[in-house]
Order: sequence, then C-alpha cells, then structure tokens
Amino acid sequence: MTTLREQITARVATVLGNATPAGANVFRSREASITRGMTPAIVVMPDNERDTRMGGGTDRHELTLALEIFTRGDPWDTLADATAEAAHKVMTTDATIAALALDVRKVSTDYESQEADRTAGTLSARYLITYLSRSSDLAAQP
Repeated sequence: MTTLREQITARVATVLGNATPAGANVFRSREASITRGMTPAIVVMPDNERDTRMGGGTDRHELTLALEIFTRGDPWDTLADATAEAAHKVMTTDATIAALALDVRKVSTDYESQEADRTAGTLSARYLITYLSRSSDLAAQP
C-alpha cells in the first residue's frame, strides 16, 4: 500500500485529468518541458510537508501540493484562470480527497509569464492538505 500522501497526490492528478480543460495533459512531478500542443496542462507535485505528533499513535500532516497550470494564448492569465477554477472545484469537492483529508484549502497563487512565440505563462496554485496517519504506518488513517 502507498502512503496517504501518495494516495492524495495520485487522486488529485486523476480527478484533475477528468474534470479540467487540461484533460489528458495532467502530469505528476513532470520535469520535461510542456510543449505548445500540450497546453493547457497541469503538473501536480508535493511541495513540502510538516508533521506533528498528536499522541495516541496519531500524526498530523500538513501537505502543500502545488498545481502548476501551463497555458498559451492571449491573455494567458485569463486562460489559466478557467483551468484554475475547475481545478479548485475538484480539490474542494471530490469525495475521495475529502475522505483522505481533514481539510483542503488554497494558500497561495503565483503567476509567471514566459517568453514564447505566443503569450505563455504558468499559474502556480498551492493547496494545504491536512490529514492524519498512524504514527507507525504512513499508509493508514487512525
């Protein structure tokens, strides 16, 4: 079995592919460039995680998950916004994510323009996902 962190991250990537304009162009921790024909695209990757011992064999985890939304067009930020809105709805309403996490909330958004033959840019949204695990088993809820 995989850790709860991986279960959450994998679920996010799966449902974003099914419910956003990115469609099949949702990737996990992709290092290769996103080509012109692949946009809009979303890269889902863990950014960091803070852990706290709660006692009674339970640990609390605060996972920051980054969604990097790549778009091309004019204006790129307006196009990225439509994908970000669809992604936000999925992040906050998916029943499986809700079953794994205590809380999901967006904590920041960054915008970065890129030089290209068409206007291009990346909207990076970060979500703080709080979940609990057993102290002795990162794959099990308490």
